[in-house]
Amino acid sequence: MVMRLFYLFLCSLNYFVRSELIPDGYHKTIGIPKAYSLMNLEGVTNRIVGGHPAGTITAFPYQAGILVTLTTGQTSVCGGSLVSNTRVLTAAHCWWDGQSQASHFTIVLGSLLLFSGGSRIVTKDVVLHPNWNIREIRNDIAVVKIPRVQYDNNIQAIPLPALSDVNQDFSGLVGTATGYGKTSDAQNSFPQTTTLHHVNLKVITNTVCQTRFVDFPLHGSQLCTDGARGVGTCEGDSGGPLTVIWKNTRTLIGIVSFGVGEACQAGHPSVYTRVTAYLTWIQANL
Repeated sequence: MVMRLFYLFLCSLNYFVRSELIPDGYHKTIGIPKAYSLMNLEGVTNRIVGGHPAGTITAFPYQAGILVTLTTGQTSVCGGSLVSNTRVLTAAHCWWDGQSQASHFTIVLGSLLLFSGGSRIVTKDVVLHPNWNIREIRNDIAVVKIPRVQYDNNIQAIPLPALSDVNQDFSGLVGTATGYGKTSDAQNSFPQTTTLHHVNLKVITNTVCQTRFVDFPLHGSQLCTDGARGVGTCEGDSGGPLTVIWKNTRTLIGIVSFGVGEACQAGHPSVYTRVTAYLTWIQANL
């Protein structure tokens, strides 16, 4: 799934400089070039590294593709999660990344492809978290409002954690990330195969994750997955879902936020917005 934090941040093997993690300019740096490649090849702007094709969308019916139309008229891309028949969760930087402003989203549901198939819904009704902080990459979450959709085998909402789970860190569990991004560092262009991909990733504690971000303090409202074995998210899966099996139910616990754009397979963690930290705010906007 295009995850590995869709910001082209320069990094060293063991630590990251704060300025390199500022999610400023995601659309110009990542989203627009990838959207162009995807349109030409029906490719996706960032694919799960070390992952596998989804096979059928019924395996991940909550996955939302997001075509981002910017105020400049250019197209960028993100991912999202259907959490009700009228709401999609995504990253705040997909709407405003500090440089580029979206004018509207086209939400793609029920499709393995981003630029064709499925149900397509145009909306500009997007609620950013009021404390979205680009420099600190905090509160990177947004609720997208859409007209009511009909559930079927290809389109289903993903459950949210319960309020009673707010103190769970989910560390040690195996999460599944899905997206349309590139699948390796060597993939500078996109192949003819453009289907949704997925990858399984171990959730790690913020303490462990922090050792790889020495100069960039992580917050309790963020969550990390391990990049061991060269798997994870890469350029382009911003806003997409991280899910786990929790209490026998697949549950949304993370929203792809940032990572290391030019070292998708180098073993660096991926960082997500922690859903349990925003349950009250999410519920207020459902």
